[in-house]
Amino acid sequence: MMAGLMRVALCLPVLAVSCALPHGLLQDEEPSAYGAFLAARYAGSSRETAESSRFYAEALSHDPGSSLLSERAFYSALLAGQFERADGPARVAGDHPDGLQLAHIYLKGGELAGRIRGPSVELEDPFGPFGAMVSSMLDDWRLVRAGRANEAADRPVTASAGLTGHIMLHRGMILEAAGRMEAADEAYRAAYSGLDMEGFTTIVRGAFFERQGRRDEARRLYQVHLERRTDQRDPEVAQALARLEAGRRPPARFTPAQGAARSMFAPAAMLNASAPAEYSALYLRIVQSIDPDFDRNTMLLATVLDRLGLEDDAIAAFDSVDSAPFVEQARVDAAWTLFRRGDQTDALARARSLASGEMAEQPRLLLADIYRLTGHCDDAVALYDAVLAERSAEGRGMDWRHIFYRAVCLQIAGDWAGAEQGFLQALALEPDEARVLNHLGYNWIVLGERVNEGFALVERAAELAPDNGAILDSLGWGHFKLGRYEQAVEWLERAVELSPANATIHWHLGDAYARSGRELEAGFQWQRALDLTSDPREEALLEMRLAQGLEGAPEDIE
Repeated sequence: MMAGLMRVALCLPVLAVSCALPHGLLQDEEPSAYGAFLAARYAGSSRETAESSRFYAEALSHDPGSSLLSERAFYSALLAGQFERADGPARVAGDHPDGLQLAHIYLKGGELAGRIRGPSVELEDPFGPFGAMVSSMLDDWRLVRAGRANEAADRPVTASAGLTGHIMLHRGMILEAAGRMEAADEAYRAAYSGLDMEGFTTIVRGAFFERQGRRDEARRLYQVHLERRTDQRDPEVAQALARLEAGRRPPARFTPAQGAARSMFAPAAMLNASAPAEYSALYLRIVQSIDPDFDRNTMLLATVLDRLGLEDDAIAAFDSVDSAPFVEQARVDAAWTLFRRGDQTDALARARSLASGEMAEQPRLLLADIYRLTGHCDDAVALYDAVLAERSAEGRGMDWRHIFYRAVCLQIAGDWAGAEQGFLQALALEPDEARVLNHLGYNWIVLGERVNEGFALVERAAELAPDNGAILDSLGWGHFKLGRYEQAVEWLERAVELSPANATIHWHLGDAYARSGRELEAGFQWQRALDLTSDPREEALLEMRLAQGLEGAPEDIE
């Protein structure tokens, strides 16, 4: 597998800035080919996948026989999800005995999707067991598509290391297509117990039970999953249970394209945790090219694209999910992606358009986070309250995070009494959670209400999270408030090393230096804090310290 990884990594658009020029494509070549190649590299390094794909296609049009340009044009088009543009380069790169394995696999998938002709030859030297296994899975589905399901079911099976569960899920679908229901049942059982994708395997196995008339077994399977996953319920499993309870028809058996996409999805998802994200993204794109309506795959693909820094592609993928059960989560994830890249206005507008009392818990909590982080605390508190009320009504346990972040919102809104009550509730649920210990303890210290108790809390938080600069700042500030200035300096110096861009820590360290008689160093820290802060209240405090010293300025933000 590593040889394949290296070959992919050398040509991916997101890494294109490090790629050397293909042999023969020199500056004295035709300017348009050279210019298109350079533009493609620049677009790729800028993470503009669509533009990179366009320019590589243009470069290839000037030298259609170039194997390196064919590979790069294929990879860039595939990563961008431009399958029609990828089809031609895939043929050139993958349809010969020494071809590119990923392009070869892509051609097989395109045939199953009914979009293009499959490869005319097999590879003489495929790269590694992983790709060979995926290619063999697609060959099975090509046989099923040709009406030769029994031949596919009789083919020998070899699993790549650690992928037995993935193979058994594939085998279950192939055996079911061949009408061998007892063997399919055994394969599905093995996949369910051996594959760490419980929601996905629950859906595939439960649908098989329904088609076999084993409705009670399907119901129990769905219920067990939902009871176990109270915090993150799989929306497709919840939808399946609702369909079953309503007495509606079971889902049809997978078509060859749908089955191939699901066979390939499981190992492609595994790559997300065990290989570079680029590699996983390419395989998930192939799955998408086979079955564009397979929304579970699209959701994971969007997440991987986001990890790669391809936010526009991630948002486009989330937005392409337009039906239940994943559409709600997709819309919220798109808004969250916008928020994290700094488009807060657009993110908030999307959040407001999505707000609904019918939303599932996880999307509502993501929306609450967007509201909280954009200062719309009333909206956030309303969502947290709704989630907490539903959990209470259903007899489900409370999650400390919901209570904690609700309390943070109340504090921002000026309701310290309500916030304090929330922090205490969260602490009772999770007594060793460093964030809760630190937040409550720090506020007690700053407010001067229960300084000794607050110090004990932040001291415990520092034991639990010794590398967290904000928590060490709280501990240092506790020492400062208790008049222990040397200890304050010690802890605040550690904190500023861990979080050098945190303005508040520099301010606190400046105060500690001032109390220790180190005025020059105090002034440096206050100036550094002033350069970093964006809080006008902090700016005013620091400017007074720099002008008048610690004695002539307020002790804290008023």
